[in-house]
Amino acid sequence: MQVTTEQLDPCKIQLTIEVDADTVAATIDKVYREYNKATSVPGFRKGKTPRAILERFVSEDSIKQRAIETMAPDAYEQAIEQEKIEPYAEPEMSVDQYEPGKSFIFKTIIPLAPIIELGEYKGITVDRRKVDITDKDVEDELTYIQNSRATSEPVEGRGIEAEDIVIADIVSYPEGEEKPEAKRSFVRMGQNVPGFDENILGMQKGESKSFTVAVPEDVEGNEFAGKTMNFEVTIDSIRERKLPEVNDEFVKSIGEYESVDAFKAFLKDEITKSANNNADAEAERSIIDEIVSRSNINFPDVLVEHDLHHELEDLKERLSKQGATIQDYVARSGRTPEQFLSEMRETISNRVRIGLALGKIAETENLDVTDEDVDAEIDRIAEESKTPRESVEAILESRGDSNYLRNNLLNKKIMDYIKSVSVINQ
Repeated sequence: MQVTTEQLDPCKIQLTIEVDADTVAATIDKVYREYNKATSVPGFRKGKTPRAILERFVSEDSIKQRAIETMAPDAYEQAIEQEKIEPYAEPEMSVDQYEPGKSFIFKTIIPLAPIIELGEYKGITVDRRKVDITDKDVEDELTYIQNSRATSEPVEGRGIEAEDIVIADIVSYPEGEEKPEAKRSFVRMGQNVPGFDENILGMQKGESKSFTVAVPEDVEGNEFAGKTMNFEVTIDSIRERKLPEVNDEFVKSIGEYESVDAFKAFLKDEITKSANNNADAEAERSIIDEIVSRSNINFPDVLVEHDLHHELEDLKERLSKQGATIQDYVARSGRTPEQFLSEMRETISNRVRIGLALGKIAETENLDVTDEDVDAEIDRIAEESKTPRESVEAILESRGDSNYLRNNLLNKKIMDYIKSVSVINQ
């Protein structure tokens, strides 16, 4: 057996393996004997059919497939042992030559373990964003809550106004495409493509109107960005939004707050906590990005493709529960399928790089999660959720979250260490 190696990249090697013609012939004979024992041929007992007769009943493709299945695994195992290769995952195989009387030649591309060469990860300096929560921030949050609790009432005798909610039968399609059926739609004024609201302002219940809108190219997340859309709208009903008055009774209906001022104080505290958490997360991400940029990280494609497959399956399942497909989802995002997959791969690749870099730091600095760490975290969860420890353990076990919990603790330990050796300017 002859083996030729070619390093395709740091984490991928290709072997060209040639099995000699005598081994091929012996394997084909063996395969025919297997088929002889299992194939019924009129006039012959199983296992007693002459090969020349048997060849009429068994296709060459079946013999070829079985012969390759017999030869390739053994040849592959011998080759990686001979070349002292440690595969990281299952290889890809392709046949170069198979023909009775000749050698069998096939190629196999083997993923190799990731290679991580860390750059200097101590002493990294980053600036943490300063948090300054103003009264306007609090008022904006209060307005958001007020809007979220708005009610609506039907109105008669007037046309659509800027803050209304409208139920309408709408036909919409790009110019040049086939006209679809009308759909009953919920329309919130102020939340539509530019030009739509202006065309239906003033329309009254039962009124119909046709118009076109040139959708700007920079409308984010709209599949019709840059296109001219035809609309046919028939108004079914108009509802006026009613905002609740912000007073002591209003905030009491939200929670245990005695006054508007008390609620505003609570909001300011919560907004400040959230903003500080975000600022901390941004600083941490800056440190991680710097670590990755300083490092030389190579890994096999299989790490990305494995996660990509699972994320697509998860997305498919979530969308199916909503009666939608991945194709629908991608189309609504305004991206092509190729763009969508490319962006997903890039996101996953970045995540893999970060995970490998952090894992290497944990290995280098001997950071690990002990059973005591896990016990302490379970106690913390139990105390915080006011749940018996045994119940928390049972829930983690039933959900298969024990490893997830351990990984989270390790990530926190790594991040705490990285921050301890970094300079974070406040």
